[in-house]
Amino acid sequence: MLAIIVIILFFGLIGVMGYVVYRQLQKTDPAKMDTSVQDNISSAQEFLPFEDIRDQMILLGAHRYRAVIECSSTNYNLKTDGEKVIIESSFQRFINSLSFPITFYIQTKVIDNSKMLESLKDEIETSMKVFPQLKEYGNLYFNEMAGLSSYIGNNKQKKKYIIVPYDEAVSLTDLSDSEKYEFSANELRNRASILVEGLNSVGVKARILETKDLAELVFSSYHKDNYTHVENIVNGEFLTLLTQGENNHLENMTEDARLDWILYEAQMRIQTELLNAQVPDFMKKTFDDSIRELEVLRDKTSGYYKQRDVAYNQSTDLIDNEGNNSANSIQE
Repeated sequence: MLAIIVIILFFGLIGVMGYVVYRQLQKTDPAKMDTSVQDNISSAQEFLPFEDIRDQMILLGAHRYRAVIECSSTNYNLKTDGEKVIIESSFQRFINSLSFPITFYIQTKVIDNSKMLESLKDEIETSMKVFPQLKEYGNLYFNEMAGLSSYIGNNKQKKKYIIVPYDEAVSLTDLSDSEKYEFSANELRNRASILVEGLNSVGVKARILETKDLAELVFSSYHKDNYTHVENIVNGEFLTLLTQGENNHLENMTEDARLDWILYEAQMRIQTELLNAQVPDFMKKTFDDSIRELEVLRDKTSGYYKQRDVAYNQSTDLIDNEGNNSANSIQE
């Protein structure tokens, strides 16, 4: 009789645990989440888990701050046994000496070589003006460099970071908000400096990320395949459109601009949906060629936004030249 009671209690306990797990899973079901419009949300930034990025810090709100240190790698497997013991002992002593918590963060993302290719293209065009006979060689070299990732079979890069927190400002009740901010910024820099010096002692190069680098790190955490637009976000160009949504460019878009927009979207879809997928190398070569052909097609048929940028730059240069000429005439 006692055995039967124990068995019943055992299965009852399992049933209760299963029900609790089922209820927790139901809470995380996206189909049952509250998607209703919330009147208290006025901007896109309120969905992000931080308030601002400035002064080499990520501001989480409620006087909580984070600094990030980028670390290099060391060829540990190439060290001798004695060197490995020294590195491990030094790193252990370094970790034990810390009086605050840290978080190790490793990020793997697609290599962004768009800026390098843009700079290379400008250099090639400049060289062609002096040596026009090298045009074919320059174009061949540019295409080879543009498809370098597909040739080597790897377009990913891995970076290591250490996240440094400072949450103790809440307990500073005698200070104002601005004083708490200044005190927290100084303490966070001191912590980061201690970490950088300690890592250097074990042969790991480290640096504290600047504000722009922090913005790129956060943006690339959400968009690992394409983070080239972080500069536009830093200067506020993208955030204005995303937050306020006051400008409807589709209504006033010309046919040339619409064609350029469609070709650009085709490039982005090939890059994000096909090029970054697990496909054979010869298919990646085909996708790279397609992106470059679309770029040439944009230049030939529309290139609306490119032409507008060129016209703007030319008009700016013209205004500057006219201003200089006027100044010279006044001096004369």
